Amino acid sequence: MDTQTASRVTRTEITIQTPDHWKIALYRYLPEKITRKHPVLLLHGIASNHRVWDFGHEELSSRTDAIHGSANQGASMPHTGFAHHLAKQGYAVYSMDLRGRAGSDGPHTGRGKQWSVDDYLLCDLPAVTEYVIAQHGTEKLHWVGHSMGGILGFFYQIRHKAANLHSFTTFATALNYTYSTINHFRTLLDYVSALQYFPIRQLWKPMQPFAGLNTVWNRFLWNPENMKPEIGEAIIGEMIEPISVNEWNQIKAISSAEGMPRLSGGFAHRADDRRIQVPVLMLAGDRDWLCALDGVEWTVDQLRCDKKLIVFGKEYGSATHYGHMDLVCGIEAPREVWPKATAWIEQRDNM
Repeated sequence: MDTQTASRVTRTEITIQTPDHWKIALYRYLPEKITRKHPVLLLHGIASNHRVWDFGHEELSSRTDAIHGSANQGASMPHTGFAHHLAKQGYAVYSMDLRGRAGSDGPHTGRGKQWSVDDYLLCDLPAVTEYVIAQHGTEKLHWVGHSMGGILGFFYQIRHKAANLHSFTTFATALNYTYSTINHFRTLLDYVSALQYFPIRQLWKPMQPFAGLNTVWNRFLWNPENMKPEIGEAIIGEMIEPISVNEWNQIKAISSAEGMPRLSGGFAHRADDRRIQVPVLMLAGDRDWLCALDGVEWTVDQLRCDKKLIVFGKEYGSATHYGHMDLVCGIEAPREVWPKATAWIEQRDNM
């Protein structure tokens, strides 16, 4: 167990064992005094990891310093991120690395590289949520998901009847990706589906020195005007993770009229499923190329639970346009986005 302290928030790394023998990395952020009723679980998206919530961790700072040279050492990125922000508000905060990410460890041959959304829902997430709830003597937690992390929040409610969710917040999440720019690359996506393991980090790595430029590649992930170059470099270098073919094929099929396929056969996980009952706050960017606003609005229309949508962008009163990653870690996110999410969680925490 590795423990570090910064700005009165203590960060501890914990290992959680799943029933199928994966070791899941869980990161706990504790304030000097916990003043909130329920802990918070932060969940990253596809091809990502926990660092999207903690992009000021010194491990990322040191990697970024290596790019820029010793003149920037120790000054590039302070401890920051939504995880630290929530902990400073008095919450016990947890962020995890799903299987297949660098922080988690498991079988690396055969099906070890064939993890799926089923594995997340049946093994990783139940093990982590049970641990978090047990640590704090509460029956429920607040779930916050970015991209696929939000998708998993919806499907977790279907699989587990939302018994231990107190509130639900999504950043850049939809249950319909037919509007996404990524569909223009359908041939490439079909090729990826033929692979067992998609090393997306290695393919994107050459773009790291150009993270501050207004390029098509960068716009897939963020609005360059709303992203500090050093954070963009950290995202490409440390936050992008591989994708398994099972995971990819399930997520790719998410906008199917029947729902997302389970590996065991049949379909499940529809947006209008009545088992999705936890009130949800959905946060969206007006220029998100991956999770298009039209798809988010479609999702809100389909949901039958209590729901609220907040869109960030110049046409919606924001200081700038928002893309996919900068909705969480963009320049303006701490001032414009985080307070909206925090207020929603606080309101629900007091209920």
